[in-house]
Amino acid sequence: MKPTLQCPVCGEPLHPEVQSIRCGNRHSFDRSRYGYVNLLQKQKKKLRGDDAEMIRARRAFLDSGAYLPLLEKAAEYAKAAHPVQIADIGCGEGWYSCSLMKMLPEETVLTGIDISPDALRYAAKRAEQCGLTARTEWAAASVSRLPFAKESCDLILNFFAPCEAGEFARILRQEGLLLRAVPLERHLWELKQAIYAEPYENRPVLQAPEHFDLLDVKRISYRFSVSGQQLRNLFAMTPYAHKTSPEDAARLNALDSLEIQAAFGLLICRRR
Repeated sequence: MKPTLQCPVCGEPLHPEVQSIRCGNRHSFDRSRYGYVNLLQKQKKKLRGDDAEMIRARRAFLDSGAYLPLLEKAAEYAKAAHPVQIADIGCGEGWYSCSLMKMLPEETVLTGIDISPDALRYAAKRAEQCGLTARTEWAAASVSRLPFAKESCDLILNFFAPCEAGEFARILRQEGLLLRAVPLERHLWELKQAIYAEPYENRPVLQAPEHFDLLDVKRISYRFSVSGQQLRNLFAMTPYAHKTSPEDAARLNALDSLEIQAAFGLLICRRR
């Protein structure tokens, strides 16, 4: 069963056709040859998602299993919630989405939302490789205007992505769960030390967003070793890649390997 999306123009349900999806008011949206649909409306300010290089680096790094402890902890809560409809808001290239879906019953469906066409292309491909095409939908849409009907989702995943509390509360069923992952103060600290003369700590917000109650916060910390191209991939998938001078980046490239701390905060929130 495919998840049902909502028309961004009129709010009616969208139904699949051969190469598109269409609502009852005949608003039609083409499905790309890569397997996702574009529901983004014209914006005053152009939205920009992660670029292709960042997406490729993240795909390769996450496939190494370095962030598996975070996924496994999130899966514990997802399984206990027995969700039918999951929304992954800021789904990226689909590693978290597809990995989680493989652990859940056949009746569970998932919709991944991102503003990056490159990310959605890889997500749809990953779903196909995992045999999840029939249970997943991928759409380009803005987090401030999500293509879901009111109270249509049981669980929202929001990992390292913008949080739009009002929209999340609108689409989530009463007492539905929001699983939100954020980097803790010293996440990837050794990577920062290798790049910057004066590294800075993250400032995580470990509180429930508006309209939600915080049930728990899980701090997930461990160390992992990364070397060679995977070290380069880790750097390239982070925002640091676009903020680091060539001189600082050269310091990292001179290293063969690095032992790094992963430090995640997993917020378990319930809609009021």
